[in-house]
Amino acid sequence: MDIELTDDEHLRALAALEATVGNDDDALAVLANGPGERPLPALLAAYGQHTLHRILIAAFGIDATMDHDETGRLVTEINSDPMARVVFVLTDALHNQAALAGNDPAAAKLIAGSVLLAIHAFTDADNQDALTLLRALRHEILQVD
Repeated sequence: MDIELTDDEHLRALAALEATVGNDDDALAVLANGPGERPLPALLAAYGQHTLHRILIAAFGIDATMDHDETGRLVTEINSDPMARVVFVLTDALHNQAALAGNDPAAAKLIAGSVLLAIHAFTDADNQDALTLLRALRHEILQVD
């Protein structure tokens, strides 16, 4: 099950991923210390799960226009695919790491790095391509009303 993220959480996670790419520990520390916010490691684990599941859905060709039977068939394919199962294990491991991390910016950076590596594994995006992707995702979030 996907964890719901608010628009603000999406933007905060994207900012943390950008800070990780830029090796900006000061920015990560600021992002980790927002009162009343989800701890940054937990947010990045949730964002990683959300993003990687979306990549899987796209890789298997699932879209909103499909009927229930076709979607069900493709979901069964995803669940039986070894690479998809590795994604599920990775996202579980990220959540476990986040649960132990509290709001530690160093742990958030490690989780963000794992999310970026996983995106790279699926898309072959290097850090500059990842920044372009992150900017496009931010733009998408800001356009939604």
